[in-house]
Amino acid sequence: MSELRLDYQPNTAFPLLGAALLAIATASLMLLGSHYSKLNERVASAEAKFSHSQNNSNKGNLSTAVSTELAQEVSNANEVLHQLSVPWETLFQAVEASGGSKVTLLALEPDVEKHQVKINGETKNFKSLTNYITQLQAQPVFGSVYLQTHQVQQQDPDKPVRFSLLATWREKP
Repeated sequence: MSELRLDYQPNTAFPLLGAALLAIATASLMLLGSHYSKLNERVASAEAKFSHSQNNSNKGNLSTAVSTELAQEVSNANEVLHQLSVPWETLFQAVEASGGSKVTLLALEPDVEKHQVKINGETKNFKSLTNYITQLQAQPVFGSVYLQTHQVQQQDPDKPVRFSLLATWREKP
């Protein structure tokens, strides 16, 4: 059997050529980094000058655009405030309390500008509808309640009355 020779220690000769190439590459990298940094500063300076000149030339246009946008935001905020000032809970409680078991509400369509709410629903008979209108008129939150449309549902065996009311609410009940 032949002799097996294992040598786990590297050759101790220092690679002079490799060290020289590493030094040259490091120096080149440092020079390129310095040059890149100077160019980056010049670009930033030019962009700042350009931005400053753009701001000065568009100052009049910018102020009107900002004021228009601000006016729109104020208008939207006022609209939201106006809608929040509506006595929603009082209106809903009055509509629900007046109905009873013989009235089924199908839709409520408020019109904040006109202080009106359109109530669509269904009752078992016409007498229940007139009672519902009377009860709504008795509620302190409503100023007037009018029947807009009604129709007996002939195709349904119970023949319910489908209706649409228009109720105007008072500002402060």
